[in-house]
Amino acid sequence: MDKHQVDQVDALSRTSSHHAQETPVYDELTPEEKEIEKKLVRKLDWRLMIWAFFAYWANGLDRNNMPNAYTNGLKEELELESSAYNWAVTMFFIGYVILQIPANMVITKVRPSIMLPCVVTLWGAVVCFMALVKTHSALFGLRFVLGIAEAPFYPGMVFVLGNWYTRQELGTRTAFFVAGSQFSGAFSGLISGAIAQTLDGAHGMRGWKWLFIIEGLIGVAVGIAGFFLIPDYPHNTRWILHEEREIAVKRLERQGKKVIATGLNMTTLRNVSTTPYIYLFILIFTCMQLGMGILQQFPIILREMGYEASYANYMSVPVWCVAAIVIVTQGYLSDRYSKRHWHIQAGAIWTLLFYVLLVAVNNGHVPIPLLYVCVYMVVPVLGISPIMMTWNNEIHQCDPETRALAIAMVNSIGNLAPNFINVAAWTVTQAPEFRIGKIVSTSTTALMIILCLIVYILEEKKILLPQAQNRIETEGASDKKEEEEV
Repeated sequence: MDKHQVDQVDALSRTSSHHAQETPVYDELTPEEKEIEKKLVRKLDWRLMIWAFFAYWANGLDRNNMPNAYTNGLKEELELESSAYNWAVTMFFIGYVILQIPANMVITKVRPSIMLPCVVTLWGAVVCFMALVKTHSALFGLRFVLGIAEAPFYPGMVFVLGNWYTRQELGTRTAFFVAGSQFSGAFSGLISGAIAQTLDGAHGMRGWKWLFIIEGLIGVAVGIAGFFLIPDYPHNTRWILHEEREIAVKRLERQGKKVIATGLNMTTLRNVSTTPYIYLFILIFTCMQLGMGILQQFPIILREMGYEASYANYMSVPVWCVAAIVIVTQGYLSDRYSKRHWHIQAGAIWTLLFYVLLVAVNNGHVPIPLLYVCVYMVVPVLGISPIMMTWNNEIHQCDPETRALAIAMVNSIGNLAPNFINVAAWTVTQAPEFRIGKIVSTSTTALMIILCLIVYILEEKKILLPQAQNRIETEGASDKKEEEEV
């Protein structure tokens, strides 16, 4: 290597190191550019965010409708005993985990405006076909296929949001997107209650079949709308004007975020897997999923306490409405005051207090008023997910491939363990007490607080932060140069 080449490598290494650890210095936006930025963000909010909200709303309807179907005749008609019901729920997540990481590796090479609407349309069709099942095995199979169909959506959407929004915007937008899923809990309760009262038995079909058909068709309709609404990347979206495109790239690069993908490779995998953050975020996400157990089982608890199916489903409606508001508020506060970990800690500590009550009072046989209070008070645990994913997005912002892989790994692996644990922890034969499930949720919420603190300390001290691909490559070149000199 000649002197000129060595100088080039050294300069590139210094530049890459600077980009990996600090925010690059770019000129501030001019007043004209700020006006263009406002128009750009407004356009994105009306198209990307509105569709993302309703798509995740449809996702929540179709993914989490098993408790509602269970209370609308699925239990009796398919003779679902405890283990069969829990495995029907779990089969979804097996398919979900299998495809999620490969799907997010693909999304950096294809157009999100085609891929994401396709998967929404597909899962809606699968849910419609679930109305035809007559056996446990058929239900298991379609739940597995549903998991495969939904796998690319959540990590893909989080990745796309990170391609367009800045740090000051991303937490609120991610929370608004995630609130769509919680809002679906309210609508699912309304739809299920209405079906139980008006459609159960209509045209010779039990209510659970109507539930699958109606909620599946909603997914199909939202998916088709997505082909006309969502963007691809700042450099190739048709409905982003030339000046808006330049601002879209510039405002993200001012914060050190790369938005042009160059392709996944082994360097990307090494960049993610050799830092502690991905493993800690997976554990935090796992704890968060286990911490929301009481909310998922609330309709079953009420049904097993002797209430009518329609009442049990209707009573979940206000819980999820409150949850949607709380989630967006948590995301907004995390954007405004920064330091994501404090907002995660606050939500976890608050949730922990009420889980302790659910476990300690009368050995889990809590009176109805206390049950309602605790169910409403633990909803901040749901707001942890978008804040944590935003934090994950920011820590792995060095290049698009690293972000895509990190998001998919956290969401897929973090979803796997909770759903196997829930088979034993929240067995429906233990309703309405669910004492084991409450203990598990209490323990994992406490663990989440500790894990979040560890991530914060590592980030503050800049320990093993993910590096841009070009930095890793130039460091390798520097090592080779030193070997040659020796």
